[in-house]
Amino acid sequence: MANTPMTPSETAWRGGVQALERRNYKESISLFQQAIDQERQEGAKNPKMKLISYLGLALTLSQGKSEEGLKLCEQAVKREFFDPDLYCNLGIVYLRHRMKAPAFEAFQKGLNLKPGHARILDELEKYDRRGEPFFTFLPRGHLLNRMAGRVRYRLRVLFDGAAAQQT
Repeated sequence: MANTPMTPSETAWRGGVQALERRNYKESISLFQQAIDQERQEGAKNPKMKLISYLGLALTLSQGKSEEGLKLCEQAVKREFFDPDLYCNLGIVYLRHRMKAPAFEAFQKGLNLKPGHARILDELEKYDRRGEPFFTFLPRGHLLNRMAGRVRYRLRVLFDGAAAQQT
């Protein structure tokens, strides 16, 4: 099987992904925009939704909260609802907008399409930081668990802060 050469739009997209991984958001935005422009020059009527989604992700990561980035990611998922990468990007964007429930729903939809999706699992691992409830025999939302959890958190902050000052 012969290797087919990458089109200029694919080259720009890969460069944009690499820039995103380096957290160079301005460069990634420029490269994703360039990839979209290249696709149009190559004769595509509409750009690939993956390009739109990654542009939305880069906009959101560069600006903290970006309504445009959110709209681009949502648009991409509506048009190509079978790509788990798009759901991953949407989930990250939702988290940046402090929309946890839709974020985890997007991650779950992505995992339904591709169980074991590495990026989605990495994102879920970052945000699943809750420990066991203080009283394991009571539900997590029980008043005693909530109060004991708050006290435990404050003690950790207090002792971690004191330990950091000693070093």
